[in-house]
Amino acid sequence: MRPKVYRAAALAALLAWSSVACTAGGDTASIDQATLAGPWTNEAGARLVFEADRRATGTDLGSALPGTLSCPDSLSGTWSFFSAPTDTGFSAADASLTSGDTIGISITSVEDHCSLSAVVRRDAHGYNLCLVADPDSDCSTNKELLRPAPPGPEQSQ
Repeated sequence: MRPKVYRAAALAALLAWSSVACTAGGDTASIDQATLAGPWTNEAGARLVFEADRRATGTDLGSALPGTLSCPDSLSGTWSFFSAPTDTGFSAADASLTSGDTIGISITSVEDHCSLSAVVRRDAHGYNLCLVADPDSDCSTNKELLRPAPPGPEQSQ
């Protein structure tokens, strides 16, 4: 009888761990362009700014990138929301979209061969972004989520 109890406890622990590991940052969420625009930061100093005109700039991004991703620490480029997947699973960055749950970031530097996406999540603290190489990736491997930057002294007045 004891082996069944231990197996059930081990299975319950595994399921609880896997559900937490797959949802780092909370649940997938959609965000609109107005809410996305502005600076996003993390505690390690990474900063990614999405402009309303679809420009994007990033600095000190190393702490927010998955370890397997070889993107520059600083970047500039453009951004677009990804379309909803078709029946066959195809999704593409589309500059005409004004909201979405995944953002594609195209880096303007020719020598940097980096494909970067930001997956939008929402948890008890609000929106956060998880930087990934593949939009189908989950955020379990990246603990340094970007969150909207708090207002600076000049913005809080």
